[in-house]
Amino acid sequence: MSSQLLTLGEHLNELKRRFKVTILSFVALLAIFMLAPANPSAGITLAGTYVPFVAFFLARVKLDLLPAGWILIANQLSEPLEVYIIASLVLAMVFNSPLFGYEVVKFVHPALKENEKKLIYPFVASSSALFVVGVLFGYFFLAKFLFIALSPFILTSQSSPFIDVMSFYTIVFLTIAMSGVAFTTPVYVFLVIRFGIVSPEAFAKNRVIIWVIVYIATAIITPDGGPLLDIILFVPIIVLLELAVFLAKRTIKGLPKDRCPYCGTLLGGAYFCPNCGKASR
Repeated sequence: MSSQLLTLGEHLNELKRRFKVTILSFVALLAIFMLAPANPSAGITLAGTYVPFVAFFLARVKLDLLPAGWILIANQLSEPLEVYIIASLVLAMVFNSPLFGYEVVKFVHPALKENEKKLIYPFVASSSALFVVGVLFGYFFLAKFLFIALSPFILTSQSSPFIDVMSFYTIVFLTIAMSGVAFTTPVYVFLVIRFGIVSPEAFAKNRVIIWVIVYIATAIITPDGGPLLDIILFVPIIVLLELAVFLAKRTIKGLPKDRCPYCGTLLGGAYFCPNCGKASR
């Protein structure tokens, strides 16, 4: 299909087919996590001891992140069911994301030029890898530090550490998800510079402003954990951001020094003219 021009209807059918594959795989994974038994040999008993596969994940989160002495409680009858559904959705989305990325790449691949095709697979690979690193960082560092940081305040307030189960897992899921998304931002910064939308010089000139914006963003997306938690997320993102700018600048230097066909501005390999903003290719 990539060797010929397609009509709008054929493009929509192609999109529908790939979307269908992604949805079906997501539903299949969701069913596995929600319905498959954690211990297949035990099966389903009339005593109500059936434990779904997602219980492995929830038990691991509780073991790794819940401080000693804290007790999870359900303030409402529906909360355990909500946690069960949300955890299954999170696992299904994480495990389905590689297939989703593959289907997106295969859909847009025929429309790309040869020099653009060289960037798309590294982009998918690097963004996926950074997302995984961000999730692990959020799980093993941010979420753990958050609960450790809150423990002294529970003792200070003379309160009993009975924690709402929905609040606990929601904080964990949000922390790891936001951390994963935040870690992928350097990839987009690299592409923005690589395609000539923003120059490396513009980034260097506004570095302080960008750092402030990044810190404010990390403070917003991280749960209540104080400035130290914000800094723990801020530092690796800034390091990755600076690395992305450095690599993009080195890549641009090796590109041909062509000019914009509309205004004659030197492009330096950029896809968009920094002067008139028009696509040059």
